[in-house]
Amino acid sequence: MRKIILIVFTFFIAFSALAQSQKSRTKLEYEKKQNLKKIAQVKKILSQTLKEKQSSIGEIKAINKQIENQQKKIELAKEDIELIKLEMVEIEKAQNDLFKQLKALQTEYSETIYRESKNSSKLTKMGFLFSATSFSDLFMRYKYLEQYTESRKTQLLQIKKIGEMLKERQRKLLDKKMTQQNLINVVKIENKSLEALKEKQTLIVGNLSEKEGELKSELEKSRAALSSLNSVIANAIAKEKSARKVPASRTERQKEIAEREKKMLADRKAANKKNRTEKAVDSEKDILPEKVEIIANSNFGKQKSRLPWPVNGFVSDKFGVKNHPVLKNLKIDNNGIDIQSEANAPVSAVYEGIVLDISEIPGLNNVVAIQHGDYYTVYANLEQVNVSINQKVDIRQQIGTVAYKDGSPEINFQIWHNFDKLNPEPWLGSK
Repeated sequence: MRKIILIVFTFFIAFSALAQSQKSRTKLEYEKKQNLKKIAQVKKILSQTLKEKQSSIGEIKAINKQIENQQKKIELAKEDIELIKLEMVEIEKAQNDLFKQLKALQTEYSETIYRESKNSSKLTKMGFLFSATSFSDLFMRYKYLEQYTESRKTQLLQIKKIGEMLKERQRKLLDKKMTQQNLINVVKIENKSLEALKEKQTLIVGNLSEKEGELKSELEKSRAALSSLNSVIANAIAKEKSARKVPASRTERQKEIAEREKKMLADRKAANKKNRTEKAVDSEKDILPEKVEIIANSNFGKQKSRLPWPVNGFVSDKFGVKNHPVLKNLKIDNNGIDIQSEANAPVSAVYEGIVLDISEIPGLNNVVAIQHGDYYTVYANLEQVNVSINQKVDIRQQIGTVAYKDGSPEINFQIWHNFDKLNPEPWLGSK
């Protein structure tokens, strides 16, 4: 009985180790699956990146992302190889433990059979029963024989069970060895793919480096556009805050809205923009009191890591200061993140709010700013705009479509808390 308890305990330890390994395996397989999705997405977007057959900053950013994803793929494959090594150690340990237990059970069973064979020549079971001196003694002898028989059956079942588990462990060990070798071959192939991507990257950078003058000019224009965007958003926030402190009358507010709508319409016509949906201002919904109520009830600050992506794509340029992808010794700064997407992809609000401002900025096309209490989201480089100033929008409501920038369909997405620019990436949830 004690040996059976020991066997159960051994099973528990072995299964606990394998269960822990399985958790790591599940996590790794999920990461590998997500990375493959990213690789497929970048490839699809990159195939649509160029309007013209020439190298562009947008293309090099997509290639850089491809290299990053490829490196992640190789890293995950190497992690898989290391995990398999641990799994093999656990399987071998469980296999050795099972083998020891099998030997112990077989020895114990052999000894039992041997003792029984020796005793059977001296005394039969019936003789053992009827040699009892009393009925109580007879009953006790009967129960003993019953337990003895049951114990032998249990021993046989345990021997069979452990033998089957031993075969299963041997099969798993062989499978792991084959998987490990396949992964080693995969890493070799993926390294070759990575080298090919790096060669392509070097070629594109070389082509773009020959246009250093043009790139510097484009960089200055981009900086000017971002500076203008910064001023436009800051002024819109300041004006809104001022209006909140000293509320305008309903008539004055409606007049201000009408003037801004009139100016925006004139700007659109002057720029010959087409296919834009113009919506009239609803005087019942867009008056200041309702806006103040929506502002007061905003829970945007609690949405970190939960916001939906404004557009389906990948981050092609991160928040903050970093090196220019081509020009040496030059830094670029981003108040938000750039997200490359497919041509004409819909852009949606990441949270409910009020459209604070719509502007046209050279180099960034159309820009929409949405207010969410003391937080503001900014969507720059839109081809079309489907909303109007002071309009209430819902989460995931389409506000426009992606425009081209640097040869690629791309938006710039920003999050402001009052006048502070925040890194949007930690705010976005998984796709």
